[in-house]
Amino acid sequence: MGIVSQEPVLFGTTIAENIRYGREDASNEDIDRAIREANAYDFISKLPDKLNTMVEERGAQLSGGQKQRIAIARALVKNPKILLLDEATSALDTQSESVVQAALDKARAGRTTIVIAHRLSTIRTADIIAGFRDGQVVEQGTHRELMAKKGVYCSLVMQQTSGGLNDNVDANEDDIRNLALEEETGGGNRLSQRLLRGTILALNKPEWPYLLVGTLASFVGGAVYPCVAILLAKIIGVFAEVDPEVKRQKTLMFSLLFLLVGTVAFITYFFQGFMFGKSGELLTMRWRSQAFSAMMRQEIAWFDDNNNAVGVLTTKLATDASLVKGAAGSRLGLATNTICALAIAIIVAFIHSWQLTLLILAFLPFLTGANFVQMKAMAGHANKDQSALELSGKISTETVENFRTVVMLTREDVFYRKFVDSLNIHYRSSLFKAPIYGITFAIAQAIPYLVNAAIFRFGAWLIARCYTKYENVFLVFSVIVFAALNIGQSSSFAPDFAKAKAAAARILKLLEKEPSINIYDESGDKPSDFSGNIEFREVHFMYPTRQNVKVLQGLNVSVYQGQTLALVGGSGCGKSTSIQLLERFYDSAAGQVLADGTDTRKLNLAWLRAQLGLVSQEPILFDCTIAENIQYGDNSRVVSQEEIEEAAKKANIHSFILGLPDKYNTRVGDKGAQMSGGQKQRIAIARALVRKPKVLLLDEATSALDTESEKIVQKALDDARLGRTCIVIAHRLSTIQNADSIVVIQNGTVAEQGTHAQLMARKGAYHALVNAQVSAH
Repeated sequence: MGIVSQEPVLFGTTIAENIRYGREDASNEDIDRAIREANAYDFISKLPDKLNTMVEERGAQLSGGQKQRIAIARALVKNPKILLLDEATSALDTQSESVVQAALDKARAGRTTIVIAHRLSTIRTADIIAGFRDGQVVEQGTHRELMAKKGVYCSLVMQQTSGGLNDNVDANEDDIRNLALEEETGGGNRLSQRLLRGTILALNKPEWPYLLVGTLASFVGGAVYPCVAILLAKIIGVFAEVDPEVKRQKTLMFSLLFLLVGTVAFITYFFQGFMFGKSGELLTMRWRSQAFSAMMRQEIAWFDDNNNAVGVLTTKLATDASLVKGAAGSRLGLATNTICALAIAIIVAFIHSWQLTLLILAFLPFLTGANFVQMKAMAGHANKDQSALELSGKISTETVENFRTVVMLTREDVFYRKFVDSLNIHYRSSLFKAPIYGITFAIAQAIPYLVNAAIFRFGAWLIARCYTKYENVFLVFSVIVFAALNIGQSSSFAPDFAKAKAAAARILKLLEKEPSINIYDESGDKPSDFSGNIEFREVHFMYPTRQNVKVLQGLNVSVYQGQTLALVGGSGCGKSTSIQLLERFYDSAAGQVLADGTDTRKLNLAWLRAQLGLVSQEPILFDCTIAENIQYGDNSRVVSQEEIEEAAKKANIHSFILGLPDKYNTRVGDKGAQMSGGQKQRIAIARALVRKPKVLLLDEATSALDTESEKIVQKALDDARLGRTCIVIAHRLSTIQNADSIVVIQNGTVAEQGTHAQLMARKGAYHALVNAQVSAH
């Protein structure tokens, strides 16, 4: 079974691998034949890496039409017995559609085919046409039979014919969008040096009051172990006391001292754990929110980078901030305990037997060396481990998000293997570092026992020659044993500290990344009055990592206040790129995009985008209520319920919403999964209209609607355009016949421009596109 959906889903791998998901054993010849049948061969052959081109997450580098053709090739490569086409040609321009439709007609031969269509011209040759209304079949038959009945199907056909509602939905055009994000290696080196100098502790600067109290408590708590050791050494002599009364008094005294030490330990360890624990959690929360904020302020191009895929970023948010606690959280208290306990132990040992203490100090380089090697080894693998985990997160996120497509392709095992393979990278790294960790940890644990052996042997020698007393040897032994316990505990946390340093470096690098286009930048002009005059003047543009693919090559287009400008042309010619440059998702390589005569780069970015209302071909809704999704259209003020409903009425979605159980409080699901394509699009249109923009940008805004809804919504959009500058991207040429200016774009430049009548009279590129649509219907 082969399925081509209305909204194609591609995965973050090469074009060839995306097609091979349709059939795992497909040869290069099979793939080549499939892309030719889907009319994808020409644009793929122009790419620098051809079939090996990475399409990135969800096909972000390709236009809508290009993605759809790859999805068609993916379905055709498996040579299915049953072919399911859910508006399979909806994203193609007129020229591509006619070729692909012919290929699909040929592919349907000998196969059972189920076609879902709003463009009725694509199903006139179907053996059976079933008309649905309210979930039920109201009529059924061939095209000729249903036209003779003059029922639902006939009325839909007549609407398309009389309204000129051609069957050509668009492609979200945009040529290969590979974004460029160059890693700033210099900055990374500066971060590493900064961290090596110990400024990782400065990460907790807002929590210094907690750290100060926690550190003082840790120092006092560090003294508990040496005090216990001293008491134990002293209490041994009490049991040798002959006088019962003296023994009773001394045992009572030492019992009270142990009680005092226990009380001090309870208080100090409580404050230590509470203060360091709270500071660590505050750090995690603050850094996680700052990291998310830093991600949100990055330019669109940053998210196109494969290193910044959804799974990678969510993994960073989940793990990096928590890992930093390994250097600045509760483990810092334990480190302070250890330093204090070791210092007091050495001082006490020097006082009671300097000879034994010198022997003990001779072992310290071996102990600290083992811990240092362990920490360096762990730090060296921390970034590799994180990269492996980010890859796993990327694969799992992409698979779960697009699970319906994975199921349709029956490739659950393939993605499971990819996920397991990504985990094996971390597994192999862990196998490599396990012996290092084992040896260094074993040395750290064994050295205290070697020290004990040396203390007893050397202590016996000192006692025999009357250099010291038995009680002093036992006291030195006790304080060193208790200090060693602390050191052993601290050494076990060396990997956490190493991971914390690596995580802190990654977070700092993200926080210091200054976007080239910053929505939070307050600079730039904010004109008090904006008319809506837009001009593209000699605009050239190439996506940063595809400098050899020129998307726009000297584009010159202008539209004035209240006018409608229509951009038409083949898929991937540069139409949607123009809108993205106006929105400043990207900046042009040369030339200017002007708003009321001012270069958009000189305008305040937030102000500029507030003047624009965009409805894209592929609507994205958030997992919240319908009302909230519409409200997101204007976050600069409180949008009233009346305004929400008014916008919904204009978008022809109000009646549908009222028919839902929860009405405007209905949740739309993840990415609007609970809504149909047409319903999602109408909510997106309402979201744009509630902003009351000066400039309305419509990128095939009605492409997902059925004939009846399209006619009503198109009228609503026509009304909404009154008094506003409007830029419309269209393959369905009947929707832009009344535009004040129609521009045909070919190869990133203007091929011809004029009104519908003027361009038809010229019999040029526009005339050819119109004739192609008319002949198709």
